[in-house]
Amino acid sequence: MIHQWKKAPFDGAADVFERGGKKPAAQVDDEALRSLHAKIGELAVAHEFFAKAQAVDRRARRRMIERDHPALSVGIQCRLLPISRSSFYHGPAGKTELNLDPMRLNIRQFLDTPFYGVRQMTLHLQNEGHAVNRQLLRRLMRLMRLMPIYQKPNISKPRKGHKTYGYQLCELRVVRPVRVWCADITYLPMRRGFLDLVAIMDWFTRKVLA
Repeated sequence: MIHQWKKAPFDGAADVFERGGKKPAAQVDDEALRSLHAKIGELAVAHEFFAKAQAVDRRARRRMIERDHPALSVGIQCRLLPISRSSFYHGPAGKTELNLDPMRLNIRQFLDTPFYGVRQMTLHLQNEGHAVNRQLLRRLMRLMRLMPIYQKPNISKPRKGHKTYGYQLCELRVVRPVRVWCADITYLPMRRGFLDLVAIMDWFTRKVLA
């Protein structure tokens, strides 16, 4: 006589070998199936929308957003692109009169004196009674891309025909003074032009010898 607890492992053993041992598939109701199909369709649309936004700048991405898109809201489109949603609803504000007046004065004076930099332009406009400062004019000149014309140093370009000597101290260890000297050259801005300054220095101590 087989006890009930011994028969329990053998109950349903025949079902294991039926259909190759496959478990019966779980039943999915129609509502969940429709929800899954809708999610797959939404992800497909989002992937297609995201693929169009590759390798384009920010302005082009803003123009790609459609307010009446049938499947994607404005927030989802902004997140896919990616740009800020506030930047889509609110465009950049234009220049105010507080900036336009100094810009007009700056351009008018720059046409007469193109060698005026930020400092000279600030002093000139302040002497004429305009309330401007150096930070404002520097920002406006960068915005208008105004570059003053002045004499610049030109000491880094070698002259044609000059021989170029390679570095000969690659494997030499400088561990004490008065072993290797070096020369350095720089320029000092003067009232009219520039003044060259040449110094002979000790390589180890960095002291100026001459």
